[in-house]
Amino acid sequence: MIYNSSLKWDKVYDVIVVGFGGAGAGAARFAADNGAHVLLVDSAPEGSEGGNTRYAGGAFAWGSNFDDLKDYYKQTYYPFKYDEKDLDAFVENVLKMKEYSKKYFGIEAKATGRRPKGEYPEYRHGDAMQSQSMTQGMYNGDFWKLLRKKVYKRLDRIDIWFDSPVEHLIQSPKNQTIMGVVINRNGNKRLVAAKNGVVLSCGGFENNQAMVQDFLGQGSLAPIGSLYNQGKGIDLAVETGARLWHMSNYDSHGLSLRQNDPREKFAYMINWKSLFNGSIFVAGDDGTRYFREDEEDRHGYKYNHGNWIMIPNQNHPHIVMDQRQYEQLSNDTSAKASQIKELISYAIKANTIEELAENISAPRLKQEVADFNFLTDVKKRDMFLHRKIDTMRSFGKGPYYAIPVRHNILHTHGGAKRNENCEVIDLNGKVIPHLYEAGELGDIFATKYIGANSIADLLISGKIAGENAAKPKDQEVELDAVTGASKVADLKSDAHTMIANFDAGKNQGIGISSNGISDLPIVVRVTLNDKNQLKKIETLQQKESPSLGGKAIPVLIKAMIANNTTDVDTVSGASVTSHAFQEAVSDALKHIQK
Repeated sequence: MIYNSSLKWDKVYDVIVVGFGGAGAGAARFAADNGAHVLLVDSAPEGSEGGNTRYAGGAFAWGSNFDDLKDYYKQTYYPFKYDEKDLDAFVENVLKMKEYSKKYFGIEAKATGRRPKGEYPEYRHGDAMQSQSMTQGMYNGDFWKLLRKKVYKRLDRIDIWFDSPVEHLIQSPKNQTIMGVVINRNGNKRLVAAKNGVVLSCGGFENNQAMVQDFLGQGSLAPIGSLYNQGKGIDLAVETGARLWHMSNYDSHGLSLRQNDPREKFAYMINWKSLFNGSIFVAGDDGTRYFREDEEDRHGYKYNHGNWIMIPNQNHPHIVMDQRQYEQLSNDTSAKASQIKELISYAIKANTIEELAENISAPRLKQEVADFNFLTDVKKRDMFLHRKIDTMRSFGKGPYYAIPVRHNILHTHGGAKRNENCEVIDLNGKVIPHLYEAGELGDIFATKYIGANSIADLLISGKIAGENAAKPKDQEVELDAVTGASKVADLKSDAHTMIANFDAGKNQGIGISSNGISDLPIVVRVTLNDKNQLKKIETLQQKESPSLGGKAIPVLIKAMIANNTTDVDTVSGASVTSHAFQEAVSDALKHIQK
């Protein structure tokens, strides 16, 4: 949207960050730490923010040798071009990631032990990149909570608007400077100015089927991360005249169960060794095999004549097996046993291969089963796809089964082209003033993806974008908010997790803990009696699991008051909530007003 003198600002901030995921959390944090008053806005409702970061494992890339690490990355780009300055800046920062963890989170990062020789050990210096983690365990949400907690400690300088999608950027007609944003806030169009910069950190386009088809050339992919990554950042970038890059690159975790759930199940099934071992294979649309089932998945990329490419997408693939395999999986005792048993519960059953082929519209399935049996019985090797023969067993008697699956998508990498300062570049190669970008939207990965690098990138780019956006800049138009706008209810922050946001009287204290199950911190108010003993504990805010944490809190309150201490036994099955509640009460005792 082009600025004109008739536009009236509803509110003014120093920096506006669009997207409250990992990169947005970092951008808001570092902008605030550099003196900026920040608006952090997200299209998701409270509790659903976080983008793909809330579903990520949390491991980040680290290395110790610049030349070796850069050479490794360059090979993953081949034959695509790369920007020398961008790659150098990224590699230099990856080398500092362990120090980053210590300096900005107070945590000594530990090696994860995953892929010690690198995701592409065939490449030179495949071991130049290691995987580190700041949290215990993976895919448990702890990494997201860590980043979110840093934002909530700065709510005196960061306002948060949830469920408030940005519809347009507002741009100066004179020199293309980004001046602010148009936000749909409770059904109202709000014009919010940014004195120093706007950061786009609103994720990719995994949930936008039109963009998936247009940019990735795929008919349908199952999203396994955030449902709110719908490609709005692409539209905003195009609107400002930005150059796009890396639009065809995405990564995956193989196959998911095909069902009606918006976030589909079993994202990692392609790595289940106990699944693809026996009289079983994956059939494409016509019933023929199209990739090696037992091969290790490299974020969706598979070996192809000396290169690794994304698996060719099929519109309705199936996992096909015979009765013996079905029974084998039913009796599976591996770590994936419960998931495998649930998976096969979705199987389509038929008495003959011909009947099964008709049921799943796979006309060449009968011939493919015959060919599979020929490879196992006669050739004793898979001479076409090179699956290990000891994982293959000929199909025997029926009935036969087919499980409907489809290819999934973890995240995309395309977006506006950015430079080493995370400034957005226009079609002429020039910086669009006051516009920055961070995270998955427009990251530096052109082709292929190496695990742990998106986490490194969101930490790196979030910091760079936030710091640069916070730097004071000259404005050609005075950015004054309209009189009284700050008193309008829907212009106030949705985040209220600060002690100052809750009332406490004499002998009372407010305490907070962000370490529960829910993303929403637990807030309590403690009242002491005249003898400084626990008299009353009130839960002012919590969204813990109703069946576990919700039931545990009253038990903990009763025990703490009865024993006049927070040091009580945790409630069985709700240890995380118990520890967080104890932490909140202990925090409240430190803030008792006399």
